Amino acid sequence: MTIRYKLCTLLIMLLTASAQAAVNPPVSATPTAKAYFLDTVLWSYSPTTKTYNIPVCWEKFSQSTVAERANVTSAIVNTWQKYSLARFTGWGQCPLSPLIFNGIRITVDNFNGPRAALGTQGNGKVGVMRLNFRLTTGTGVPQIWTQCRFNFPAISLGACIQSTAIHEFGHILGLAHEQNRSDDPYLPIPILNPLCHADDPDPLPLPQGSFTTKGNTLFTDYDLTSVMNYCRSNYAGRTDLSPKDQLAIRVYYGQMPSYDSRTRILKVPRIAKYDGKIFTGTFKWISSNIWQRVGDFTATTTPSFSPAKLSSSGVLTMPGIKYINGAGHVNQILNGTFRPGLLKNYSGSWTRVQPLTFAPVAN
Repeated sequence: MTIRYKLCTLLIMLLTASAQAAVNPPVSATPTAKAYFLDTVLWSYSPTTKTYNIPVCWEKFSQSTVAERANVTSAIVNTWQKYSLARFTGWGQCPLSPLIFNGIRITVDNFNGPRAALGTQGNGKVGVMRLNFRLTTGTGVPQIWTQCRFNFPAISLGACIQSTAIHEFGHILGLAHEQNRSDDPYLPIPILNPLCHADDPDPLPLPQGSFTTKGNTLFTDYDLTSVMNYCRSNYAGRTDLSPKDQLAIRVYYGQMPSYDSRTRILKVPRIAKYDGKIFTGTFKWISSNIWQRVGDFTATTTPSFSPAKLSSSGVLTMPGIKYINGAGHVNQILNGTFRPGLLKNYSGSWTRVQPLTFAPVAN
């Protein structure tokens, strides 16, 4: 939930990342550094459209121009939609009668700051998604346009608006504020602007209810460069997703392979075979690094932003597997390689992609 836009100047040396840790076989664990999703409010995958369809509408066309609305649509298409299967659809005027709308209603409010409820909490509700197309005055708008021009003197108002819209649509996808994470390694540093770490009220009262503002699943290292982090360098005006933003969005909206430690089942939505054929596959962990294929590979048209590849020698490589722990949350991202053995058995090896700082514990 966006409440205010406060910029901070950071004079921080980058920490040297530790080497990727091997996980063989994967174990349930609690990392010390994570990505910040609220995984109870995620939008559902549609097998029909093969996307995560999120309808959006504008409360009143009279609040904005065609060009202003197109500017926002373009920003979302080139960021969140570019790196995932999330698709914001519709973009028409919200229905006047009946008022019921299954999706996100966008209000253009040039007197207050941009804001959005996390994920499906805002589904169909009025006043929980708000954009400001002036960015100069009003409660919760600390001269965002001025900050944009300070960071990027040649920036246009349209680009500044895009930067705020991208942040708000991140909330719609279920991402909370990165700077509010409890594991923020920079929080104690006195040179930081304390407004950068101002905590969101939780729950937050809005016109049609109170909404949670905090995430509950944490699976990447803290991201100082995230579009969801007010402490990001030159935050106002930036329209790029960080590499961890791109990874995080693939986890829930990219049809990434998924291993569930509760069932010991690995599901691979899309496997690109060496001869151009596309399959899906399921594997069960047997013991140590031994996996058994459940049934045969099945032809599929399911897309994936982390597709596996099957070589002519039968080696299966998976560049991105989300690991679901015993509590049902994603808590690490792995790369995996399966080598064929006897019958339907495979030997598997793993490398952790995120988080790099990690402390395994029993479920």
